[in-house]
Amino acid sequence: MTSSTRQPRGSGSRRRAGRPAPGGAAYPAPRPSRQPMPRQSYRPASAKRPAKPQRRARKPHTIDMPTMCATLLLLLVGLIALFSASYSNALYTQGSATYFIARQLRWAAGGLIAMFLLSKWDYHDYKYLTIPAIALSVFLLILVLIPGVGTTTKGATRWLFGFQPSELAKDAVIICFAAWASTKYRDVQHWKKLLYPYGALLAVYVFLLAKEPHNSAIIITCGIGLIMLIAAGLRIWFLIPAGILAALGAFASYLTFEHVRNRVNIWLDPFSDMRDTGFQAAMGQIAIGSGGLFGRGLGNGMQKQLYLPEPHNDFIFATWCEEMGLIGALAVIAVFAYLIWRGLRIARSSPDRMGMLLATGITAKLAIQTIMNLFVVTGLMPVTGASLPFFSYGGTALMLQLAEMGILLNVSRYMRIEARTE
Repeated sequence: MTSSTRQPRGSGSRRRAGRPAPGGAAYPAPRPSRQPMPRQSYRPASAKRPAKPQRRARKPHTIDMPTMCATLLLLLVGLIALFSASYSNALYTQGSATYFIARQLRWAAGGLIAMFLLSKWDYHDYKYLTIPAIALSVFLLILVLIPGVGTTTKGATRWLFGFQPSELAKDAVIICFAAWASTKYRDVQHWKKLLYPYGALLAVYVFLLAKEPHNSAIIITCGIGLIMLIAAGLRIWFLIPAGILAALGAFASYLTFEHVRNRVNIWLDPFSDMRDTGFQAAMGQIAIGSGGLFGRGLGNGMQKQLYLPEPHNDFIFATWCEEMGLIGALAVIAVFAYLIWRGLRIARSSPDRMGMLLATGITAKLAIQTIMNLFVVTGLMPVTGASLPFFSYGGTALMLQLAEMGILLNVSRYMRIEARTE
């Protein structure tokens, strides 16, 4: 084979166009590569691009002002209602008409400071407080049961130097459940993993609170935990065994504790024992009924004049209804409902599961405790001892409630921007 018939190595496209190949023939020029034509825009020059959807805010911004205003309004109205309901009792028992309101004002000032500081503290750091919160709350609940240490009043040992450790237990459940369910969120969908740590923690609190006894704290604590687990993704059919356990626990309490049986019987007919156990419930209903549509006027209530027991504590709403009437009662209920709705909105608009669960737990505690107190005062459920948030006398309870609002306000700093304008 001659050299003229030998094929060149490689492709002809690698040679220059028009360069003669061996044998005298010229290779064709390579085809030019087809470059994609630039896409023409048919949008007029005056048209603007569509706005991009708002993303979750990663940096903290201002707090939710409607939530803060509703909280401050309830605090202000609560202090006014407390002074009006307590000055007669304070003058008779303590010798000073301003005894209760002066102490409540000091605790309110401390609570406002705590609310401001916690609104600045990043809520993501609460995941490091689970073990200290459990240890401190369990220690105080055990300490209050030691004879000679805890204070016993009306057959219940719930106070430790004027402080109720059950209030700290409720906050411990909120912090722990939020931290656990935000890191291992799939555990709430398996009943075996629900028993520990969620079920174990609730069982410890229920056992210690039943020893006091403090049934209202048991209901509130278990209600907070259940609502938070549902928000975290609990399967709905898991509520069936939870409901069965709750029914069995209520029936066991009715059979075990005599004061529970008395309260249920009085709830069915509060006027059957006006001289003893039914006196408080009956006086509360009389106070509500005597208020009418517009009430007797602020400070002009009659049942608080040493007739209604605890007019400044559990039954403060009855005194408020007598003095401000149905209009004033509905106004207070409307502010509570708005604050609860705003808390749920903050929870829904939170950027992560930790913030969502913290806001859900705080709002659940506020809602359960408010509904229980209103139901007790109006006779829709037996007397349980649940106080009305921001209204009832109790310094440490008020301070913790304002601190919880500070945590809620801190979560609101990370709300999605579009949710703040709706």
